[in-house]
Amino acid sequence: MYFYQKNMEKQGINSKKLRTVAGCFATGVSIVSVVNPAGEVHGMTASSFLSVSLDPPLVLFSLMNQNQMASYLKVGDPLGISILTQEMEGVSNHFAKMVTLNPPPTFVEKEAAPVLEDAHAWYATTVEKLIPAGDHILALCKVIDLAASPEKNPLIYYQGYKKITSS
Repeated sequence: MYFYQKNMEKQGINSKKLRTVAGCFATGVSIVSVVNPAGEVHGMTASSFLSVSLDPPLVLFSLMNQNQMASYLKVGDPLGISILTQEMEGVSNHFAKMVTLNPPPTFVEKEAAPVLEDAHAWYATTVEKLIPAGDHILALCKVIDLAASPEKNPLIYYQGYKKITSS
């Protein structure tokens, strides 16, 4: 670890530079959600979501080790992933703890996984594997059920939120 940090410093790489470069990659915005031990839905905003495999159907997202969500993730447990519409920027900010929506966003249960009502698309999954990766955890999840509303436009993050417009 020490060697890796020193090597990054020699190359002029720091967390601000990494975030700036990562922000140049357009990505969708999702909410990852679980039911916590108190029986409440806990969600977090994640733009680090991707499809991994069609057979078996697998998806993945990453989260920081110290994120509260990390303490709720257990292999075999249900987990929902909701892809946001461009009208759901406030929902993204709510789960990023930037604002508090009142009333809070509404979840529905799909295969025991909480997913956002009115999402652009959703996945009901179970956690397959938790993989340590530096200061993050990669959560590999098996897809159990899914649906999409292709007529809606997704919320895009590219150096800030972006909306799809017709030319």
